[in-house]
Amino acid sequence: MSLSASDVTIIAVNWNGRVHLETLLPSILDQGAGEIIVVDNGSADDSVRFLEENYPSVRILKNPVNMGFSQPNNLAAKAAKGKILAFINNDMKAGSEWVSNGIRKLETYDCVSSRILSWDGKSIDFNGSSLQYLGYALQKNTGDLLTSITDKGGEILFPCGGAMFIRTELFLESGGFDENFFTIYEDVDLGWRLWVTGRRIALDGDSIVYHKGHATFQTQDNSRMRYLMHRNALLTILKNYADDTVKKVFPMAMMMAVRRAVRCSGVRKESFYLWEEARRGLDSGDEPTRISNLDALNHLVAVDDAIKMLPDILEKRRIIQAKRKTGDDQILSLFEDPLRIIVEDADYTETEARLLEALGLDSLFDLKAYKEKTESFLSQVDQAKENSRRELLALQWLGGYALLHPPDRILKPRSRLRKFLGTARTNGLGAAISLAWKSIKSRIPGGD
Repeated sequence: MSLSASDVTIIAVNWNGRVHLETLLPSILDQGAGEIIVVDNGSADDSVRFLEENYPSVRILKNPVNMGFSQPNNLAAKAAKGKILAFINNDMKAGSEWVSNGIRKLETYDCVSSRILSWDGKSIDFNGSSLQYLGYALQKNTGDLLTSITDKGGEILFPCGGAMFIRTELFLESGGFDENFFTIYEDVDLGWRLWVTGRRIALDGDSIVYHKGHATFQTQDNSRMRYLMHRNALLTILKNYADDTVKKVFPMAMMMAVRRAVRCSGVRKESFYLWEEARRGLDSGDEPTRISNLDALNHLVAVDDAIKMLPDILEKRRIIQAKRKTGDDQILSLFEDPLRIIVEDADYTETEARLLEALGLDSLFDLKAYKEKTESFLSQVDQAKENSRRELLALQWLGGYALLHPPDRILKPRSRLRKFLGTARTNGLGAAISLAWKSIKSRIPGGD
């Protein structure tokens, strides 16, 4: 029996998004859905009153506080009357055939993701999915012009939770969105989980929505979003890799998270004064230093959270793996680019390549292609370092010259040289060289 729009419950989560509801609701009311549910996440604006006064047919479920993405969507799914769930973000508007095209594809697949376009419809926001082996996800073709895209969709690893269709029974049976995630990557986890249990997911290029562009995320502290990204990547791989794979990948993920934390911290292990450079940056109010230090903490807190949550996540893993019908060898082909470089740093990528080989992951991933990418990156870095070494030697000579000759005897010094000489005279040669070295490193890929 074919599905119809009347079988669909459309679900949107709202948090202080009255301005978004004004454009979302007219676009979904025209879809012919049997039910529309809006879950309000403790909004402080007049979203609820706006809904009650203008859209009496819309069911409103209320959370007292912001519960993120997973919990309110699960709440609505449990309350839904429709056989099909259609999830849509509140900062979107639906194309005229969003539901009809989405449910048509659902007759062949178990879960269908919509194509997401920019608000003006000219460029891509979501056109499929890609996953790096440590759990870091990407949306394909983001920013590309729609006119450059020729495919109409196909099988993908995970849907975008902001515009997707799934049967209500299957969503609830699979556990829905993992509420431990709060937000970010809960759709990655759901998609991977569905594939593990023998289900199939596809993108429908004709089921279209338009996105204002992460309007809710833009109101949030970016450091919190990055912490959730790092933590949820760890939780996702721990839950979904097969036993033989997770025993290799999860320990590596924890180790590489620590490596990224040290890199972001500003510690220079080659120096006796490990924290000197980072301390100077923080003392001077340098914003890149502050952000990098915050990201170091994000990695460490993510690891700490994963350790604390381990018993709960392992129980979820046990349930998922007991239902496994599809092996990692089949699912990994859907990752698209599992060895995507996520940190452009020579030392980091070299260590990662060695560990991938040492742990025997060359049986799963194409390490030859990865090494070619890292070697190309390393050669660029080595050349930049050699150029910087020569520049530093020249600066050291100039520093010695500056101490022997007053700066006013040098004719028309360039601004960079003038700054170096002034620092050497005021704070000493060591401080001048340190400042110059920091400037040089900023021009080296991955040098921070």
